[in-house]
Amino acid sequence: MERSGAVQFKNLRCAENGIANMEWSLSEDIADGYAKISGGLVVGDTGLTQSVSDRLRGSLITGVITPRTENFTVEGVTFSNFDWPTSQALKDCSHCWHPASTDSGSRTVTTANLTFDDATVVRRIKYEIPERGIWFDTDGTLTGLGPNTWATKDFVHNRQPECQLDNVKFNGLICDSTV
Repeated sequence: MERSGAVQFKNLRCAENGIANMEWSLSEDIADGYAKISGGLVVGDTGLTQSVSDRLRGSLITGVITPRTENFTVEGVTFSNFDWPTSQALKDCSHCWHPASTDSGSRTVTTANLTFDDATVVRRIKYEIPERGIWFDTDGTLTGLGPNTWATKDFVHNRQPECQLDNVKFNGLICDSTV
C-alpha cells in the first residue's frame, strides 16, 4: 500500500515475498486505530521448494514494513519462518532509506495480539534508516514485558533503568510500562 487513509488489511495470508509480505508507505492524516493490519498469517519461507528457499535465504525479507507516518496499528498477526540472519518479522519506516523520502523523525506503531513462532522468528524488529521508530505494545505480545510497553532503537539517550538491550531479537531496547 503506497498512500492511504482509513484502510485496513484484514486476515491476509502472505508467504515467501522477496522484500516484504505486507508494506504500507504512508497513512494520511487520520486518528490512531483507523489505518491498520488486523489479523492474518505471515510466513517467510514455506520450505515447499528448495529453489525458493535458497533465494530467500539471501534476501532481506520482512513480514510487515510499517509506514513512515504516525497512527498505524498491527494487531492479531501471526509470524512464522523468518529464521535466517537477514530476515525479521517487523520493520519500521517504509522507504525511509531513500533520499526522496523526506523523513528524519521517529514514528510510533501500535501493536496488539501478535504471535511469533519463537523457534522460527529470530528477529522480531529491525529498524530502518534513520532508525528512530517507536513500537508501543499495548498487551505485551511484542516485547514480552506486559501491557503498555515499548521497543525502540538503542541510542544513549534512550538507555533508562526500565529498559533492557536485546540487539538480536529486538534490534534495540525494550522498556517496561513505567517509561
